[in-house]
Amino acid sequence: MQKKFKIIIYSLMLVASGIFCRQAQATFDLSYLMDEGGYRLEFDRNNFSRGITFTTLNDVPNNRYEIRQRIESPLRNRDNPAVTISDNFVVRGFRGSNKYGDLRLPTGDIAVRNDELIYVSNSTGTADSFTLVYGIINTQDLTPGYYTGRISLVLNPINSSASPVTRVIEIYVNIPNDGGSLSVSVAAAEGASSIIINPADSNDLRGAANAVVTINSSFNGPFRIMQMLPVPIQSQEGKFIDNDNLLFSIPDAQKGVAINQATPISNNIQTIYSSRPDGSADKAFTIAYSLADPLSLVAGSYRSRIQYLLESNGKQINLGALDLEIRQERIFEISVSPQDQRYSIDFMDLKPSDGPRLNEVLIEVKSNLGRPYQVTQNVLSELVNGNGDKIPVENFLVQTLAANNTRGNLKITNKVAVGKGNLLLFVSDPNGSADKFKITYELTCPPDLRAGNYSSRITYTLTEI
Repeated sequence: MQKKFKIIIYSLMLVASGIFCRQAQATFDLSYLMDEGGYRLEFDRNNFSRGITFTTLNDVPNNRYEIRQRIESPLRNRDNPAVTISDNFVVRGFRGSNKYGDLRLPTGDIAVRNDELIYVSNSTGTADSFTLVYGIINTQDLTPGYYTGRISLVLNPINSSASPVTRVIEIYVNIPNDGGSLSVSVAAAEGASSIIINPADSNDLRGAANAVVTINSSFNGPFRIMQMLPVPIQSQEGKFIDNDNLLFSIPDAQKGVAINQATPISNNIQTIYSSRPDGSADKAFTIAYSLADPLSLVAGSYRSRIQYLLESNGKQINLGALDLEIRQERIFEISVSPQDQRYSIDFMDLKPSDGPRLNEVLIEVKSNLGRPYQVTQNVLSELVNGNGDKIPVENFLVQTLAANNTRGNLKITNKVAVGKGNLLLFVSDPNGSADKFKITYELTCPPDLRAGNYSSRITYTLTEI
């Protein structure tokens, strides 16, 4: 009986152990969610770019892990299996979408490769999520037809006995046989391979770059040309540009109906040019791109691409895409009215009988570093005249005031004496936004003042926090 009891206990222990093992395995997992819904990657003329968010689950202590991408089956043409899509099937990492580990893919498009290391967790294997954007590029160079294939992402443990987890994703691609690129072509202006906007190259800092649309043949009926931004505009550091900050217009169209006012670009298909009802149109026109508010962009290099389409006879035809790059150089500067950081505060022809004298300085800071900053005042000399006579400190006061919706924090809201040395005047908002504020200096003449001209030299310093 005792032997049987031991066997029963041992059997129960085995059963419990199996249950616990299955529970432990269930805590090491990988799931994914299509940003536009569904369970497979589908590409067609309306959308040649799709995002997927992957999420890991890991409750095994100190279980580091990695995620690799594999090609289970290349993209093959259904009617002609010898024809495949290889380098035109691309992927990019969505920087900033992960929180803990290291997302290894760059922010620019690279061809999907077999056994590519995608992600490595932190040292403790913390559960995380990240977003990848898959796409089909240069579709005008591909053989029209229907393609299918499969990729997988494999979650591998690095230092535990947990079992790998594989998630297979089906891919469907439809390359239309439209011949649209023979009728209309889009290219970057001035021989460039992409649309490059560099605000530093323009006087107004808005930057400018053009694409040229060329209409190569005649149409018997109306048509329209459209564009869309299939993926967000993102920097390598994971910063984004809001679509409202990228503007476009068509300034030189004569025959057709074009958007000739600066308009924000959209993630959705938007019509930018329409022919006349009989199909007559300009032989060529320019799409001008610029920034609405460049100072709101954190310094860095941002990338995306713009996809173009033609709609004619009820069909949408893919015209291809142009890479977009926005190069925002570092801006961190202070201007003092009148435009001199070493500003001399002058009070002329002072007399003991004079009432209070005021002197105002306007401070303007331009910054796109995305980090807070501060402005300090350094008084190099007291108020003195040419003979070295000084005005007492308590008679010379300073105060900071708002100017044109000042965003930051004014530090001298009450009048204080202007003494030699440093004084903190202003701290920006947490985003380090460009800002303005005023400084007022007030002088009260003492009764024993010696008449004459008095001045003080003051320096203003801009510093990152």
